Amino acid sequence: SGCKQTNQEIAGVSIPIPEKMTRNADKSFAPIPGFEDGQASYEGKISPADIFTFYQEVMAAKGWQPNSWFADHKDRIAYTKGNRVVLIRYNQTPAGTTVLTVMVGTQNPPK
Repeated sequence: SGCKQTNQEIAGVSIPIPEKMTRNADKSFAPIPGFEDGQASYEGKISPADIFTFYQEVMAAKGWQPNSWFADHKDRIAYTKGNRVVLIRYNQTPAGTTVLTVMVGTQNPPK
């Protein structure tokens, strides 16, 4: 992929982050249920479409499977690997940057 990346450790999971993104100061925001293990927020001049494509490539390469939890949302995509789940959310700001939020959770084993 043409997009360089750095790997960030979030709640024990290594998550690739596009190189053009800068980490935001930790803002406390309510995690989405199921993704309470850890979260990080980034911002940069990269389009939501590029972020979507970036994660489709890098997450598949790391063995993560996209799941359909948020199929009706255009601004987020969730991935599963083993019992860990990752939510990638991306929102464009009026200033033309995109805020990337990564949330990590653990799924309870199926009963």
